[in-house]
Amino acid sequence: GRYAEGLVELERAREAATDDPALHYTLGWCYEFVAYRITRRPRSGGGLEPADLYRKAEASLRRCLELRPEGKLKDDAEDLLSTIIKEDVK
Repeated sequence: GRYAEGLVELERAREAATDDPALHYTLGWCYEFVAYRITRRPRSGGGLEPADLYRKAEASLRRCLELRPEGKLKDDAEDLLSTIIKEDVK
């Protein structure tokens, strides 16, 4: 339930490795996970807003794909990005 703290640490890692597609994927996955959890249990968010988290997840996944990952990482990033975009349309 300490989502904000975990996301801050991942953002620090991203700043240290801006060209690592796996890190951008992980950050996107975590943003999506936290957004989803907060929408199901609003009191668990500690002030985090799901819409903001979904936007950050989308941006992280797009950056991952810009870095041209291969194999399963690419497939997983595309799948998760597609899911986020579909949710945003609803």
